[in-house]
Amino acid sequence: MKKIVLAVTILVLCSLLCTQVPAQQQLTMTIWVDKGCGGEYFVGDMLTVNWSVSHGCEITFWEVRPDGTRRKETTQPVFTGAGEGSMGWTLKDEGYGRRGVYAEAFSPLWGRATAQCEFYVRKKAADINVTVRDQDGEPISGANVSLNGTFVASTDTSGNVIIPEVDFGEHTITVQYEGEEQTSRMRIASTQKQFIEFVFTVEKRGSIQVRVFSQKGDPIENVDVYIDGFKEGLTSQDGTFTVSTAEGDHFVEVKYQDAQASQRVTVVKNQTTFADLTIYLEVYTTLSVFVKDDTGNAVADANVYLDTIFLGRTDSEGKVEERTTPGPHTVRVEKQGYNPSTQNTQIEEGGNTVTVVITAEDAAAYGILALLGFLYILKRRH
Repeated sequence: MKKIVLAVTILVLCSLLCTQVPAQQQLTMTIWVDKGCGGEYFVGDMLTVNWSVSHGCEITFWEVRPDGTRRKETTQPVFTGAGEGSMGWTLKDEGYGRRGVYAEAFSPLWGRATAQCEFYVRKKAADINVTVRDQDGEPISGANVSLNGTFVASTDTSGNVIIPEVDFGEHTITVQYEGEEQTSRMRIASTQKQFIEFVFTVEKRGSIQVRVFSQKGDPIENVDVYIDGFKEGLTSQDGTFTVSTAEGDHFVEVKYQDAQASQRVTVVKNQTTFADLTIYLEVYTTLSVFVKDDTGNAVADANVYLDTIFLGRTDSEGKVEERTTPGPHTVRVEKQGYNPSTQNTQIEEGGNTVTVVITAEDAAAYGILALLGFLYILKRRH
């Protein structure tokens, strides 16, 4: 009889174990964490895992690391009846970012079920966005930013520096720009990016490049350059001079020998404004005047004039040499006993030679004139 009962019992158990459990009676499980799936935690926080199962079962929990590997949190399965339950553990430093809880439930009668809930572990730190601007709200690049006395970086063209993962607590941020320093303290108590702005009062500057040329287009060296009435320097061999100045309107003036030129320019911040100026230089050339008589002989001691300006007396070779400017000129020669002679000439750059021929006065005519003059004097006396 006992053998019959045992056999029946075994058959019933086999029937229960081998027969497929109806879908509505299969084991189901849901898990979530106390901050909700997708919540954020820090290392050292207590993580509470909640579950809900449809039937009594045993549950094994794993924590999923950021790299996808798992670490079992329960050395032995947790036995629970149908309904809800919870357990918790302290989050360890096993990487920041996305982590999770993976659970497996098992019941010999109702089968198996799995569930997973992801969460995030953040470092107790936040990025700090430092922005540096001028008084007009324009970004300042090249400002040096330090955190707690340690240099971090220089601001970019947008005036920004990002200081990554600054630990929770009090911190000192220092910004230096063009000899000026500003400091501010900031408390970090959230992982949200923090923003801080520094404003510097700066003189907006650009530059003027002065380029000086002659009327022929040749650069002129050693020209005095004045900006708004103040001498700033001399042009270099290529005829240029560059000076930094505040943005706005400026008066540029250049002086060289007895010549000068000027121009008004507008300087824009961080840009170079060009001032092209032309100096009209007097170009000198050599003029050699030879005076001869109508027989071709040199005439000495003749007075030579250029455009009514006395140049000098001819030497024994009948020559006068002097510097003058190119262009149209008039040469006039006078000498007692000779008829004056005038000659128009075009003087070019380089050496120029002009030959002027003078003729002797008529002796008879000269004698008559002298006699008439003598008679006139006698008449005046009587």
